[in-house]
Amino acid sequence: MEEEKRERFTPKVTIPLLAVALVAALAWGFTQFRARRNWEIRAENQYNRSFSELSTHVGELENLLAEVLVSNSRSKLIKSFSDIWRQAYLSQEDLGQLPLTAIELTRTKEFLAKVGAFAFNTVSKLNTETAAPVSTGDGSIQHLSDQDWQTLNALHRQAKYLVDQLVDLQESMLESGEKWLGVDRLSASALAADVTDRLETNKITKSFMMLEDGFQRLPEPEMEGNLLNIRPAPKGITGEEISQEQGKELASNFVNKDEPRYEVTYEGKTNGDYPLYIYNLNKKGEKGRAAESGRLALTTKGGHLAWLLKERPVAERKLTLDEAKEAARKYLESRDYAGMKPVAVEEYRNVVVVALCPVRGGIMIYPEMIKVQVAMDDGEIMGVETMSYLTFHDPQRTLATPGLTEAEIGQRLNKHLKVEAINQAVILNDQYEEVLTYEYTGRVGENRYRVYLNAATGEEERIQRIDEQGLETK
Repeated sequence: MEEEKRERFTPKVTIPLLAVALVAALAWGFTQFRARRNWEIRAENQYNRSFSELSTHVGELENLLAEVLVSNSRSKLIKSFSDIWRQAYLSQEDLGQLPLTAIELTRTKEFLAKVGAFAFNTVSKLNTETAAPVSTGDGSIQHLSDQDWQTLNALHRQAKYLVDQLVDLQESMLESGEKWLGVDRLSASALAADVTDRLETNKITKSFMMLEDGFQRLPEPEMEGNLLNIRPAPKGITGEEISQEQGKELASNFVNKDEPRYEVTYEGKTNGDYPLYIYNLNKKGEKGRAAESGRLALTTKGGHLAWLLKERPVAERKLTLDEAKEAARKYLESRDYAGMKPVAVEEYRNVVVVALCPVRGGIMIYPEMIKVQVAMDDGEIMGVETMSYLTFHDPQRTLATPGLTEAEIGQRLNKHLKVEAINQAVILNDQYEEVLTYEYTGRVGENRYRVYLNAATGEEERIQRIDEQGLETK
């Protein structure tokens, strides 16, 4: 009798439990789908922005090369070639942000390196004290030799070709609706046997393959001396190569230092200029809170953090900007990034991005900037980006001594600037060389500025118009 009751009772209990479990599983699956969808939208937007910036910078590069073909003013040439150098560097940066590791782009990258090298060498020659205009047979005076002009003309033809190909690709993507995430998945499966066929059927990858092939058909410019790669060698990526298992342990230690709640799984490896291991982060939901996810990237050399990004909605704002800055500073300090000072804040949908730089001997080191995303509801760190830090962090850095005193250099400042603060700072000049400066923060009318004067010469290195939170405005 008792056994019969138990048999009748079991379905009454089991079926509701199964129903609850099914609903819970569906709810969990939906939150995972939504989190994944949000991640994909954000990744696609990031790739689109990088491609748009690549097109813009290459377009400006081509325009500058066209202008210097007809320029013969020494001061104008120096400025133009400095700008060409900068645009070539930025174009290389943009190209490196796209998921194109499965495609051979040697010629394209070589072009950007060559045009940067040529610009650098030309500026160096124009800046030397012994540099003199070239007297031609017809009596005219030229600042560029015939050989330099021929090299410049060949580089301009290559730049025009690259601009045209990128414009065609943009139009093709708009018409076909092709997504960068499809390219990302192809790059992740680059070891698959049929990856070549799939690369040729994807409109984006096929366009870049055709672009690369077209570069091989263009005449090569003749250049003097060794090719200079304008991309700075990353001083902060030190140590030995690590395995993906070692990286997994490092990633877990980093993300779970405060609260051991994230499960870390290996996703794959990117083989760009700075090879990275990519790890997925999954966090179990708490008290009905949707499960959270994220990703983290470490350099394969030394296991240094390159970036971290978590995904979850931040519905409200409870913290002040000062509290967010302090949360970012403490987070970095707990992970051995000591002496970091917040220098700018940008807010977006209840998440703020805090830019922090190290201070050494009272001098701000701007090239070693790290950006930290802070959730304004509870101060959780939602993201970290360290690529600038890894590129310019020099463990053996020796700080220069100012050649001019604060009083001497202050006499060179525009008298209309109402100075609010004075600091010493290391910045990058137009040639991406580190320069010690005096940083003056002040106002002219309603506008706020940072003015950087070279601590050795007193010359203006840079002027930035900034908002109240230190963010540069355009």
